[in-house]
Amino acid sequence: MPRLEFFVVAESAAIDQVTNQASVFNILEEVRAEDFPFLIPYCVAMSLWRSEPGDADRDWQVILRIAPPGGDPQDFSTNFRFAPTGLRHRVAQRLVGLLVQREGDLRFELLLNGQHIAEHIVTVLRAEAVDIPAEQSRSEGAA
Repeated sequence: MPRLEFFVVAESAAIDQVTNQASVFNILEEVRAEDFPFLIPYCVAMSLWRSEPGDADRDWQVILRIAPPGGDPQDFSTNFRFAPTGLRHRVAQRLVGLLVQREGDLRFELLLNGQHIAEHIVTVLRAEAVDIPAEQSRSEGAA
């Protein structure tokens, strides 16, 4: 069975067309929403799998299960095969318009052929108003 080398959820990712190197940008750890429901416009879940002996001739299914706080989980699946000479396979699952109804833990669970492998949790909080220091508000009012 393939071994997971990493799993991360970020705002975006890029794969260099010349070198095939991956970059992830703005790893999601905590999200602050001014109001709910809140829309995360884009995100990507990236995982890297390392082949073990006997894995090359098999079909593997990766399921990304997303469970928003207080909501029903949704599954997004993709299948892959290792190249005959490939030791690794990268899976990038891009998501558009992820709706979050309330504060809490937004769970991204990774399954391989139905077996839980990893989890990435993003904390969703309500954004709090920034207090303006009293001195600044008085000086603005005097102008």
